[in-house]
Amino acid sequence: MLIVVLLVLAVIFIFEVWMFIDVIKNKNINDERRLLWAIGMILLHPFVAIAYYFTDHKLQAGKQ
Repeated sequence: MLIVVLLVLAVIFIFEVWMFIDVIKNKNINDERRLLWAIGMILLHPFVAIAYYFTDHKLQAGKQ
């Protein structure tokens, strides 16, 4: 059971880091919005990362 919990936590952490790096690199959003996303990800961790993934992350993915 402990292994499953640690695996889930590792996946969540990797997702958060991926979204945080993405928000820093995303040139399709302005600096103010980028800062708000980054602060939100630091304070509210996976909830904001998930919201970012379904909103502004798609903007960057669609423009590549």
